[in-house]
Amino acid sequence: MNILFTICGRAGSKGLANKNLKKLANKPLVGYALSLINLFGEANPAVNYEIGLNTDSEALINLVESINENVKLVQRKPELATDVVGKIEVIRDTFINLSENKDSYDFIIDLDITSPLRTLCDLENLVYSHSNNQDKDVYFSVVPSRRNPYFNMVKEVGDKVSIVNKSTFTARQQAPRVFDMNASMYSFKPDFLLNSHYIFSGEVGMIQMKDYLILDIDSEEDFEWLNFLFPKFLEDSHELLKVYKN
Repeated sequence: MNILFTICGRAGSKGLANKNLKKLANKPLVGYALSLINLFGEANPAVNYEIGLNTDSEALINLVESINENVKLVQRKPELATDVVGKIEVIRDTFINLSENKDSYDFIIDLDITSPLRTLCDLENLVYSHSNNQDKDVYFSVVPSRRNPYFNMVKEVGDKVSIVNKSTFTARQQAPRVFDMNASMYSFKPDFLLNSHYIFSGEVGMIQMKDYLILDIDSEEDFEWLNFLFPKFLEDSHELLKVYKN
C-alpha cells in the first residue's frame, strides 16, 4: 500500500490568529499529526508513505522541517489561500504536485492540524476500513452528534420556526442516528480526488472516533478549553499519551 499523508495549513486565520503554529502542552499542534504518522509507519512497516505539507506560512514550514526534514513542501497558491476555498481543493493540489501519476498512491489521507486528538487505532481504522471497502471514494471521521435534526434541531425562516427535517418523532430514541463530521481525518481515492469538488458527490464511508468535546480548534475559546481538558485526556488514554510523547 502506498499512502500520501497531507497536512494543510495557511498563514491567515480569522477565527484564531496563527492557530496552525499553536502549541498544546508545549508540543506544536502540527507535531501531533507528524507523531501519529510516525507511529503508524512503525506499526505498519509494509505500508509505504510520504508526507506533503501545503502552506504559505514560512513559520509553519520551518516548524515542520525542525520536526521532520523529510516532509515534502507544496507552496500554497494565493488562490487557494482564501477563506472560501474548500479544503478538498488544497488536498488535490498537494496530490497533483507530489505524484508522478494518478496511480502513485492508493490513498491520500489528510490529517487536520487543529484536530490533534487522534490515536493510532483511529488512523489504522480509517486506513484499513477504506482499504477493505474499495467501492468507497472517500472515508472520513465522525463523532456521535449531540443534537438530532430529526428531533431537537430547529431552523428559522422569516418569522417561522420549524424542525430542520420534518418528522413526527417524539423521542430521541426514535430518530435516526446522526453524526458530526469532526474534520480530523479524510481518506481519498486518487481518481475521486482528481475529479471531484464535493465529498458527497461520491460513495462515502465513515469511521467513528471518541468524542473529546473539543476536536476542531476554530476559536480562542476552543483552544483554552482544550488546554484545560488535555491533561485529563492524557491521563485517561494511553493511546493519546503515546502520540503526545512520540
